[in-house]
Amino acid sequence: MTKNKALYAWFNEGEIPFYRASSVPDDVIMPYGTYEYIESAFDAGEVGLTANLFFRTESEAIPDEAAQELSKRIGYGGVTIPCDEGYIWLKRGSPFAQSVVYEEDPAIKRRYINITAEYLTFS
Repeated sequence: MTKNKALYAWFNEGEIPFYRASSVPDDVIMPYGTYEYIESAFDAGEVGLTANLFFRTESEAIPDEAAQELSKRIGYGGVTIPCDEGYIWLKRGSPFAQSVVYEEDPAIKRRYINITAEYLTFS
C-alpha cells in the first residue's frame, strides 16, 4: 500500500470520515476531518502533519472527545502504519490539539491537531 493510501486508511478507521485537506468534497457534511499529506523518507527525520476536526454543534465536549479519541489511537509511544517499503510512525505533536473559533458561525467547532510523522521507508 502506498504511503498516501496507508495514511488515508489509518485516518478513516475511526467514526469520523477524513479527507486530504486538498480534496474535501464540496457537499461534505459535518462532522468530518482533514489531514495534510506530506511525504518523506527514512533519512529525512520527522515531519509535521496537521489534521483538523470540524463539527457543527453548540457543545465543546463533542469535538474535545473526538480529539481525545485521535490521541488515544496514536498512543503514548506513537503508532506505526505499514506501507510500501516500510512504516510511517505517527506521534502526537505539541501542542496536540487547539480550539479554533469561527466568529461568523459560532456553531462551527474546529480542532487543529499537530501530528509528527517519521517515514521509515526507503523512498
